[in-house]
Amino acid sequence: MSKELMYVLITKMHLRLNQLIEQKNYDLLDKEVLHYSQRLDKVLSRFNKFVSQDPNFNLSSCEMKKITKCAI
Repeated sequence: MSKELMYVLITKMHLRLNQLIEQKNYDLLDKEVLHYSQRLDKVLSRFNKFVSQDPNFNLSSCEMKKITKCAI
């Protein structure tokens, strides 16, 4: 998977988190908000790990499954 597709995934997750925060009346300590925020953090951390190892990376299907598992 390319960086561009990862950017799309991360953007969609970020938008979903913003929407969830609004639905919960900006309660950042809400259980659902915290859970989704942690999932986004995991995706960002894994993505950053791959990018820092190889700036010209392309994720294999196995690596992609690990990252998207956090996103779902």
